[in-house]
Amino acid sequence: MLTDPHYPNGPRADPSGPLASAAPLLRYAQALQAVGGPEVIASLLPVLMKTLDDDTLRLGSALADGEPARAAVVLHGLKGVLPIFCAPDMAHSIQQLEALCKSAALPEARAAWPALRAQMLLLREEVRVIIEKAA
Repeated sequence: MLTDPHYPNGPRADPSGPLASAAPLLRYAQALQAVGGPEVIASLLPVLMKTLDDDTLRLGSALADGEPARAAVVLHGLKGVLPIFCAPDMAHSIQQLEALCKSAALPEARAAWPALRAQMLLLREEVRVIIEKAA
């Protein structure tokens, strides 16, 4: 098994697979083990991209509107899906922001949101590139 320079102890896709170079957030080999073969992942990646688009907007709106409980619901859903595909540090960021939202710590949640938003946008871009390579 190869290592990922961005997460030395984590798996990385085979160089002949869809991820010829290590992606900072997307863990293809991890998803492959969790959900099945490449065909299953190929069918899930467009759904993941749409989820990232929709939930980025929903989270930004909920936090801007001062509704941390609504943001917590979105984060809870992401917490169930994204760890299959993303690096552990991103999964941890989701958990931390969800905890802040559940405790109604709105200023802290708003302060933590830009970092997670950047990760979500980067993961979305990584997914988009893989979808385009497969087309």
